[in-house]
Amino acid sequence: MAAMALRVFWLLIPVLVDGSRQSFLQEHAGYGYGMENFEAFVERELGRRLKGDVYLDYAAAGLYTNTQIDAHAEDLKEQLYGNPHSLSSSAQRSSESVEAARGAVLRFLGASSSEYEVVFTRSCTDSLHLIAEMFPWVANRSEYRYLLQNHNSVLGIRDVARDASVPAAVISQELVDDWLDRLAEENDTDSDGPLSLFAYPAEENFAGQIFPLRWAQKVASRRGKLKHWRVLMDAAKFTASHPLNLTEAQPDFVTLSFYKLFGYPTGVGALVLRSETAAELKKHYWGGGTVSIAGAGRTASDDVKVFKGRIAEKFEDGTVAFLGIASLRHGFRALELVGGMAAIERHTSALASEMHRELLDLRHSNGSPVIAMYSRDRGVEDGKLVQGPVVTFNILSAEGILISHIDVMADAAKAGIHLRAGMHCNPGAASSKLGLPPEAIAQLAQDPSTQGCGFGPAFVKCSASAVHQILDGSCGQLHTGKLPETPSFGAEQLLDMPLGSVRVSLGYLSTYEDVERLVNFIATKYRE
Repeated sequence: MAAMALRVFWLLIPVLVDGSRQSFLQEHAGYGYGMENFEAFVERELGRRLKGDVYLDYAAAGLYTNTQIDAHAEDLKEQLYGNPHSLSSSAQRSSESVEAARGAVLRFLGASSSEYEVVFTRSCTDSLHLIAEMFPWVANRSEYRYLLQNHNSVLGIRDVARDASVPAAVISQELVDDWLDRLAEENDTDSDGPLSLFAYPAEENFAGQIFPLRWAQKVASRRGKLKHWRVLMDAAKFTASHPLNLTEAQPDFVTLSFYKLFGYPTGVGALVLRSETAAELKKHYWGGGTVSIAGAGRTASDDVKVFKGRIAEKFEDGTVAFLGIASLRHGFRALELVGGMAAIERHTSALASEMHRELLDLRHSNGSPVIAMYSRDRGVEDGKLVQGPVVTFNILSAEGILISHIDVMADAAKAGIHLRAGMHCNPGAASSKLGLPPEAIAQLAQDPSTQGCGFGPAFVKCSASAVHQILDGSCGQLHTGKLPETPSFGAEQLLDMPLGSVRVSLGYLSTYEDVERLVNFIATKYRE
């Protein structure tokens, strides 16, 4: 009852921050998709489930609409779907539905069926796992290079590479262009050399930084020694709020999960790969419908298998999630209903920019900031956005001391605000933004009480010298959990560094009122 009363309180509290809805609408024509009453549309589609709560966790999972689920439920009630591997009408219906879904995914990504193939998986992570296991690593000759700001699921590929005696190394964003240009200019003297892999996210999920499509384009040029490199683009976060055109970007591999796009279904992802690159992969495990014939191994001649010729069938082990895949068309239709991904980009970008501004405007009575901000405001480079609809921050006391992001998450939950706290499975982006030196991660790895995923600890003690060695423009001003104590003579000063942040992520169904509710909550709860 107390929690419900608190939620009602936040619904009724007057706006405490500067700015008005009218001025916001005048500045951001892309908000609301041109609907006469966008908020009423959201209420019809989500209100019954939200029950007055504010959902600001779209980077973790999108929300499904009533129209989307009703259409899928009606489809399941009216049509019989069976295991695709048969000639029955139910099996054929499932097969046709799966093929239609492949086409829908390619259209969504601006990809040609003559260049790309869609392999359905269980998730984006499952897609990455497939790449790691099937990539043709050659011991001591291949390389695995990955951007610092990759998700854990991409970092995990390095252990597979190292098990194959392949070196794996991180690269910072400032070095990527020069590195790729150097490879392009070097003469290729080994036409049959082994393949190497470069992986990066289209948008990182910690603070929403967007990375250039030109990196994938450079690798796709196959100039010089780039002929021996393939590029993996993790698009799970990016595709939820931005258009992606593979004909333009030309990555070898793209991974995504559909619940990130439109909330339902879970358990269905996709690996979209270039057909010519798929031919280079080495499949080891096989099962289900991936083979056209297989022997039981009773004799040497019986110990055989023949993979199916089509790429998707060869790589989809077992029966695909045909009922979940049948729902994808309703999810894509939900995105089309509001105008598609370009419209969603304008809408979410407007809200993120407004939230960024209003949070930075918050001040304590002594004039000090309430917010330590890690995300950038909107910015454009080469005509492309460089910041997604993610606002990542920590909250400061009037004395400039960081408040535990875990406590903020708990307070927000009591107020009916859905957000996320922690390092968000992105240690590279988190460490660079928060100012965490490598020694901090090594220290936590030895601590059995470390839970991660926003559950603690909130701070970690680091030597001041190690922290200052890694400070750069991405970290900005240094903030700590408590004022550093003056060390005794000859002792190293220790700093309480934050082991995470508060992340607010907006989606295609977010509203201006969602932004105001969050800002009101922070202003009322934490402003001194």
